[in-house]
Amino acid sequence: MQLMRNHLKQIFPRVNDAHAGLLMQRGLTDWEESEKSIKAQLINTIANVTASDLYLLAFNRWLDATHEDGNDNFATVTAKVDGRLFTGLSLGGTLETGATTHHTYGMPMLAGSSIKGAVRSYTEHLFAERNEDGTLKFEKSDNTNKIIIQEQKQQILDLLFGADNGDGDDDSQGDAGYLIWHDAWWIPMVNDQGSLLTGNDYKPFVGDVVTVHHPKYYNRELDEALNMENPVPNQQVAIQGSFYFVIEGEQKWVHFARELLKETIANVGLGSKGSSGYGYFTVDDALSNDMAKRYGKGVSIDKNKDPLAPIRQVIKYLDEAQLIDSLSSKKNKFFESLALDKDNTEDIQSVAQVVLDEHSDLVASWASIDAKNTKKAYKFIQDNIPK
Repeated sequence: MQLMRNHLKQIFPRVNDAHAGLLMQRGLTDWEESEKSIKAQLINTIANVTASDLYLLAFNRWLDATHEDGNDNFATVTAKVDGRLFTGLSLGGTLETGATTHHTYGMPMLAGSSIKGAVRSYTEHLFAERNEDGTLKFEKSDNTNKIIIQEQKQQILDLLFGADNGDGDDDSQGDAGYLIWHDAWWIPMVNDQGSLLTGNDYKPFVGDVVTVHHPKYYNRELDEALNMENPVPNQQVAIQGSFYFVIEGEQKWVHFARELLKETIANVGLGSKGSSGYGYFTVDDALSNDMAKRYGKGVSIDKNKDPLAPIRQVIKYLDEAQLIDSLSSKKNKFFESLALDKDNTEDIQSVAQVVLDEHSDLVASWASIDAKNTKKAYKFIQDNIPK
């Protein structure tokens, strides 16, 4: 059965930055029940889609608006998918596989409502009353078994995630909670110049195969699952890469919610097929630091308010290894990159002061370290702190 007009068929083999969501919904040219090659070809096309410059601009704009360095009412998490992620598998239409994508840009997205629901479920297990053997206590009813929450923790749960109105009416509006759980954006990776990286490791989608065992049993054609049935491999669209999560609200609560989010994505994951190892995340400190740097580059500098702002903007986002190298073995290049004179006393003292302002605890820890470059970096600070 032909699903696409002949004139459109000529376009699809040439796409590489198309809207992946549209490809999943409308990209299948023909449909035959026993023909898998056409489906495999489309999945391969989707897996070759790269982020566009337009998406990079949109992501950077979102980063500038929400990064916690610029607003105390936001808490963010940058996390890398540990393997692959399935989300929105039912959205693929005739392709019979899909992924949740941004409506405008076609890049992977995790809906804020899904994130909120997953973290709430994890938190309910943390806050649950338990029997003597450690199992959860449930409030049994005709329709469902509801976890019983510790009385002193219920108000916290309601504040973080909201509560129903208690009248049992599913159609009525309850309290949505005091925090906003924003959609998580897929992170487009860039090089040092800020240009998109487009290699296979930096593409958002990847083809995968999920093998279904006992298909006749699951289709209710057999009463028991028999090992004599042939497994059926199914081609799927999975997601790889990293995501930028954002929670908005009162400062102390968003920081608490962020820790719950970190535990959720690391311990129970998001999306489908978690029992098979999909959907787990690793919080990536290096990538978090990279997000901070990318945010810092977009912040305007006001030298009138802070004469040291240009220096501060660079030093603030250096990790320990970078900071040590910049004050020891790579000091000359570092001063040159800041447009400063390494022999000028005022410039030297300015750098030392900013390092101490931004990394005081780190500098203090260097006092007891014998590593050569660390000792040099520590001595540089001690010798040049403005008196």
